[in-house]
Amino acid sequence: MLLGSCLTGQAFANAPVAAVHALAYPLGGHFHIPHVLSHALVLIHVMNFNLSHCANLYAELAPVISDAIDLDGNDVEVAKARVDFLSSLIKQLKLPTSLVEVGTAESDINNLAKDTMLHTRLLVNNPKPVTLEDVVHIYQQAHQGTD
Repeated sequence: MLLGSCLTGQAFANAPVAAVHALAYPLGGHFHIPHVLSHALVLIHVMNFNLSHCANLYAELAPVISDAIDLDGNDVEVAKARVDFLSSLIKQLKLPTSLVEVGTAESDINNLAKDTMLHTRLLVNNPKPVTLEDVVHIYQQAHQGTD
């Protein structure tokens, strides 16, 4: 965890944060979910949402994350393998994989989405433009725990 925190700090110094952070903040603010857990709950869903706009970047990072990721294939295939690897890692760590598991109700989604849209300084950094409807859909996926 310490190494992960250090690497995260180094990454923040070189690149801005975006939609994952924007969706994570309201979860912590409303439900007191720990910061790192709130990110894990939305990460896979935001990555899948962004895939069409940054598969090449996800693919570029795949070998850095794990040598278990199959690098044969085009950028989209490698990027999907990276997302799948991270999803399985979250499960291996036995972290909650749905918002239901941390006490949210489906009726909370619209308020969470509206609060997310207030984080414009983060959303403008996202590789794919994000609308309120997109955020609602991402939270719905995270609520159900579906990829």
